[in-house]
Amino acid sequence: MKKVIQNTLQEIEKQKGIKILFAVESGSRGWRFSSKDSDYDVRFVYVRSKNEYLEINERADFLDFPINNELDINGWDLQKFLKLLYASNATLFEWMQSPVFYYKNNEVFNIIFEQLDSFYCQQTIIHHYLGLVRKMLPDLDNPTIKLKTLFYILRSLLAAKYSFVYTKFPPMEFSKLDHLIDKENVLFEIKRLLELKINSSEKDISSISFDLKNFIKDTFHFLKSVDKIKSKGTFEVNVLNQTFLKILDYADN
Repeated sequence: MKKVIQNTLQEIEKQKGIKILFAVESGSRGWRFSSKDSDYDVRFVYVRSKNEYLEINERADFLDFPINNELDINGWDLQKFLKLLYASNATLFEWMQSPVFYYKNNEVFNIIFEQLDSFYCQQTIIHHYLGLVRKMLPDLDNPTIKLKTLFYILRSLLAAKYSFVYTKFPPMEFSKLDHLIDKENVLFEIKRLLELKINSSEKDISSISFDLKNFIKDTFHFLKSVDKIKSKGTFEVNVLNQTFLKILDYADN
């Protein structure tokens, strides 16, 4: 499948007249808890020629394609990507840490990666992840829950907790977050359910214990109530402007 994805990316470059800077796995395969039938969620960042950024008519800043053969693929323009970095968008912090790369221009990637710490806002990141959890919390009140939904909840919740505990952007992989589960019986149950999810389909369901439900709800309400450091509004936009121009010069050669 990796070769199919790489060939697809090359075809996109030719059809759209763009240059892809890096392409990653962004979904459950990147979080390392994919099921047997999980889609491939490929996300890429691309750049156009410098002259196109100087045109009066604005172009779309993303590329989206129909899901085909379990391949979900779309990309963001470099300018959009850097604007979202300025906004401390949690999604791009994940992309930059994905354990699965389908393509990476190392020089450009490193230029961007070096900027991440400077645009991390604890308040924004935690708010993002708790917002994802909030939408799915009602599912905990049902007798059973989709394993896919459960691990979306857990991954987002632990990412928020990591951001609070360490005051830095959380890693993407679930295995690098589960040390934040401080209840041994809950951790044991989660590891059992994780193994079940990996060996099942996306639609499989399971019952979960009251202890696990309470851990999720208690952690959510705690993180919602604590004071969070706000950095947004103090970021240096000129740094990103310089980064943008530097990458444009590099990519235009």
